[in-house]
Amino acid sequence: MIVVIGLPAYAGSASGEGSAGGLAVDIAAAARARGGSVELVGKVGDDGAGDAVVLALGRMGIGHAALLRDPARPTPVMTAHPAPEVTGAATAEDEEPRGEVGLLPADPAARPGLEAGDISLALRYLAETRVVVLAEPLFEAAVAAVIEGAAFAVARLVVVVPAGATPPSLPPEATVLEAPAEDDGSFGRVVGAFAAGLDAGTESAVAFADAVKASGWEPVSDKEPVSG
Repeated sequence: MIVVIGLPAYAGSASGEGSAGGLAVDIAAAARARGGSVELVGKVGDDGAGDAVVLALGRMGIGHAALLRDPARPTPVMTAHPAPEVTGAATAEDEEPRGEVGLLPADPAARPGLEAGDISLALRYLAETRVVVLAEPLFEAAVAAVIEGAAFAVARLVVVVPAGATPPSLPPEATVLEAPAEDDGSFGRVVGAFAAGLDAGTESAVAFADAVKASGWEPVSDKEPVSG
């Protein structure tokens, strides 16, 4: 089993029924598409948007037994800010300007957050975990809970860090993947495919090479995944 730790958000859809978005969801969906059994450890608000996220995860085949509800904070909502208009320049018909994706509430402190106790309880409950993916930065105590939970399950640990960020203190056998500063969605597919490869027992370097090839991702640098 693959456990992805991160906070999902509500995203609108053309059908009007709503969907789930965010890097943790992208990773979980990619791992599920590669045949992995996936659980998402996260937290949403106790609201209609949170209900829609739960339903969307179910449609995607992503387990959400450890998805918690926060009665005090709303489920984040993904928003797309239109790209600034460019005057005096023609735009090719097949090159629609892409806006920047943001989250509301804009203040992270106003959104649900994962605490060390949430993670410890979830990872103890998900006893068949083979791979743990930490998809976003957490407070030091919560990261320690991720490390402890992965060690308890004897699971491979994969940690995603933002571009240019210093990785937290991790065990030497953990794998660190640096997210690109700009991403078209392919990075999440790489991480998900990589996790699925590890879950299948593939050696780390081979699993990463296979994931990059299968996902069509082109790294912005020559960096290899940092692994012990």
